[in-house]
Parts: sequence; structure tokens; C-alpha cells
Amino acid sequence: MNFDGHLNFSSPEKVGPPQMHVPTVIHNARERYGVVADADDATELLLNGAGFLLVHAPSLVENWADAKEVARVHYDEALELSRKLLPGFDFSPITSHTFREEKYKEHFWVDGIQYGPAAEFVHNDYADFVAADGRTVEKTFPEVMGMPTGKRTVGINIWRSVTDTPLERFPLAVCDRTTVDLDDLVYELNPNAPKPFNAHYCRANQGQNWNYYSDMTKDEALVFTTYDSAPDDGLLFRPTLHTAVAIPGTEKNMPRVSVEVRFFGRVP
Repeated sequence: MNFDGHLNFSSPEKVGPPQMHVPTVIHNARERYGVVADADDATELLLNGAGFLLVHAPSLVENWADAKEVARVHYDEALELSRKLLPGFDFSPITSHTFREEKYKEHFWVDGIQYGPAAEFVHNDYADFVAADGRTVEKTFPEVMGMPTGKRTVGINIWRSVTDTPLERFPLAVCDRTTVDLDDLVYELNPNAPKPFNAHYCRANQGQNWNYYSDMTKDEALVFTTYDSAPDDGLLFRPTLHTAVAIPGTEKNMPRVSVEVRFFGRVP
């Protein structure tokens, strides 16, 4: 079912306090779009369409709280999924992931793994540095991070709930990237990054289309686009904005536990 949520956005003005608890309809994407039964080429959807999908992708991980098991098993699973969904790009293996649990109040790192709470502020993790006109890229994210440049680079996040029962609290809400107005994007440093780089934040806009997938299971992966250095439309990258959102009436339900991995791919 759809529900009335409250999202936290950047200030509606260039300078000012954030706009908190904005009433927003969160649509049930499971009903609107369904679930992809088998991973296949989703390039058009991820790079030119809504920017997200839910795919049936069971994992062999038994204990998601065991960082070593997740690294040993899930990193290769997720890499294979990335390559199936965006076959035109060359994805490299990863060495880290993020484990989120409601008991955590701050982000921290242990042995290269990030831990933290559900992120309840509208954002996208990776953004370029842009000029004051809001349209001119001054330095790309790959340049900032010392990645190879000169080839198109895209980023995706593979996110899943890892409780034994379907997700009951704080699902990840994702915004249809085609409904994001470039003038509403805000570029600021990612406060949780070990190396300073820009992230996207955003002002509230009634034209934005927000979605979640009800009752996500640990056999399902929510995949969404986090970066594109050279969008096909020739404009600035419109990110798949996302945020955790509280479902009214779920305060006493099972707390959310989630794992996410992030990949970057380049045109070979």
C-alpha cells in the first residue's frame, strides 16, 4: 500500500535551515513496477529511466552481521549482479560494504567496513563539484577520487534488508530520477566520507515521485543508480535520491537491519 511519510530535505533557500518532516506520499513500487524475476540488462531503466528496480537475487550469506562472511560470499554475488544489469560496463571487485542497524546512532568504520544507522535525510552519495551556475562541472567525482578518467563512469548501490522476516520498519524510499528538477539539487560535501567528496542533497518539490518496496525480503535486492559521468541527455546527472522513511504505526515492529554495497563501472 501507499503511505503518507515525512521526508527531510535541504533548505528551500540557498542559505537556511533544512526543511524537516515534509509530508510526502510514498508509493508502493512493488505494486507499480513489480519485481524482476531474473537479473538481465537494465541499462535503459537505470541510466535513462526511473533509476531503480527490485530484483529477486537470493544470497548464500547466512550471517549478515559477520563482515568476513559478507565479504567472502556477497561481494562476488553482487559483482555478478552488477555485470548482468549493466553489461556494457566493466565493474571491478569491491573491498567494503555498509552495515546499518537501528541501534547505531552515528556512522563509524571497523576494519574498512562502515556501520551506521538508517540515513533519514534525502541524499545521493556521489556528486561532482559544480560551478555557481549549477550547470557547469568543475571537477568530476572520478577526478576527486583518483579514478581513471576519460571514460564514462556509472555507479550503483545494491541494497537489501537482511532480517529473517520481511522488512517492517524504515524502508528505503527512492525517488524516480526523471522527476528530479536540476534546480532543486544541492551539492555539499558528504559528511561520512573518509575522503572529502561531494554528495547530492535536494529541496522538496511536489513534482518528485517517491517510492518504496513493501515487505522486502533478504532474497531481494534494491538496485539504484548513484552516479553517471556522462548522461545520455547531455545534462547534469539526475541522481536516484533516497532516504530511509518511517512507516506510520510501525514503531514497535522489528527494527530494520540492512546491508549495501556500491559499485562503479566504466565503459571498457
